[in-house]
Amino acid sequence: MRIELHNVNKSYETQVETVHVLKNINLVIESGKWLTITGPSGSGKTTLLRCLSAIEQADSGEVLLDALNPKSASEEERRKFRRDHIGYVFQDFQLFEQFDVLTNVVVPQLPIKSRKDGEKRANDLLHLVGLNERNHHMPSQLSGGEKQRVAIARALMNDPKLILCDEPTGNLDVDNRDNIMNLLKDIQKKGVTIILVTHDLELAKYGDLQIELRNGELSSKNIPVL
Repeated sequence: MRIELHNVNKSYETQVETVHVLKNINLVIESGKWLTITGPSGSGKTTLLRCLSAIEQADSGEVLLDALNPKSASEEERRKFRRDHIGYVFQDFQLFEQFDVLTNVVVPQLPIKSRKDGEKRANDLLHLVGLNERNHHMPSQLSGGEKQRVAIARALMNDPKLILCDEPTGNLDVDNRDNIMNLLKDIQKKGVTIILVTHDLELAKYGDLQIELRNGELSSKNIPVL
């Protein structure tokens, strides 16, 4: 998925002021590339992801996700685009504690696929992330690294063109962090575009390009990752 941002601005109103979260963001990400976005908490990283996923709309400027312009698309078109083309991986996993691993992976596809078809793909994905022997365990029986691998398998259920990762290793130890990053690297090799936001500068060695957000603006220190 090729992504373009042109003069993107986003702000929120509080009771006392207008907070400008994104300021004149210009960025092009070619299909199949990995972009790592670093920056301190409150710099606008998560808001940028939400605009890229068409969950939120920019106040001004243009976001292009392949052929989709979220601003001119209907809510139903945006929802379908997310479901068909985007996978989301969160820092806190966001698993359903009442469901086993297999069901957690299947759930996002149940409205459009039969349980039988969904389970076949979910089992394949759990094998891919090394959890095929844990598919009937509950989330409470998993380590943090295992939970994040379940979350990645779930994000892959729709065979996405784009994976958005919001601090996906923030709750993991170093070994699990590196395992998750290497798994994402393997996924990128299949042609998937990856955008990862983090405040962990150690993760800047992964991916094709690093940018830094500070106070909603792209830093002049943006450097390609070799």
